[in-house]
Amino acid sequence: MNIIDRYIGRQVLVSSFFAVLVLSVVLILGNVFKHILTQLVERPDMDIGFVFKFMLYVLPFSLSLTIPWGFLTAILLIFGRLSADNELISLRMAGMSMPRICYSVGLVGLLFTGLCAWMNISVSPSAKSKMVSMLPDMIFNMAAEDPLSLFTDRQVMDEVPRHLIWAQKSEDGKSLLNVQIVIMDDRKRPETFVIAEHVDVRTELGGASPAMVLELHNALFEQKSDPDPKKFTEAQTFLARNGAIDVPLDRLQEKQNKFRPEIMSFGALFDSLKTGDLDRGKTSSVKTEISLRMSFSMACITLGIIGIPLGITAQRRETSIGFAMSLLIGVLYFLLIVIADIMRENDSVYPQFLVWLPNLLFLCLGLFLFRRLSQK
Repeated sequence: MNIIDRYIGRQVLVSSFFAVLVLSVVLILGNVFKHILTQLVERPDMDIGFVFKFMLYVLPFSLSLTIPWGFLTAILLIFGRLSADNELISLRMAGMSMPRICYSVGLVGLLFTGLCAWMNISVSPSAKSKMVSMLPDMIFNMAAEDPLSLFTDRQVMDEVPRHLIWAQKSEDGKSLLNVQIVIMDDRKRPETFVIAEHVDVRTELGGASPAMVLELHNALFEQKSDPDPKKFTEAQTFLARNGAIDVPLDRLQEKQNKFRPEIMSFGALFDSLKTGDLDRGKTSSVKTEISLRMSFSMACITLGIIGIPLGITAQRRETSIGFAMSLLIGVLYFLLIVIADIMRENDSVYPQFLVWLPNLLFLCLGLFLFRRLSQK
């Protein structure tokens, strides 16, 4: 019996490792292309260490997705092969029940469940928090060392909130030419428009509010004069031979300071509920985040139970069938999770319970199929 347990458990564990490895590489590269590729194109002198650090922070919450998916893929492949080779028939003829055959798989599933729980509850929120602050910190450091490096020739610089700046770099690379600046309010409605023939850039970091100072030469200002934010019919226009605009760099922290339950620690989520300072939408979002982390940690058990009967029923040795089935099941499971997560602030639909629905549906279906398989 120990030989059989080691035989099945080792195959599932090894196959899961390679499946998780492949899926993690795909997800990490996808996040790099989504968030970093533009920065690399615009700023080819970016430190390569920044990219590797970003990939390191993406890895934990990538693993929270790829471990259940890889475990499901491994089960479909291994049990499909065992069924196609009639090895399962031999084990059943030897008097072994299906629960006993799957004993080692259950141990591997419990191991992965504990690992996913640790990832979802502790590691992933911390990694997400650091990843959110990476780009603003990089931009702040670039502004402190060389503010002109923030600007790409004939491209819009929008990294600083509420500011859109288009500029052409001079031939010596020490100033900006033909600059166009749009300054917006909190709701991203334009308040001021500036055109300048020549701009020198410097930073002032010593004060209470660090800022990037744009020294304008031969500038045209057009500013909305009506205090009503909905009215744009009247504007004040004036010319200035020389002037300056301060671009506050502390606004880079605005995105980080937003209420984000997904980057809060597990303890901080419960503490925020105890204070009673949150509105209904934020309270619902916090409750949903707590349920989501716990529910998502159970994905390995849920997908494993439904994967065993499906893998045996398929009776295929080909890896393409196993991958196709795992893709279909995984997409459906994670799609239901995403739909419930989208409604996290709508407390009228109880999203904190909806995130458990995929586990409940797949678990009931898996237990039904497993019971039918055991009775054959």
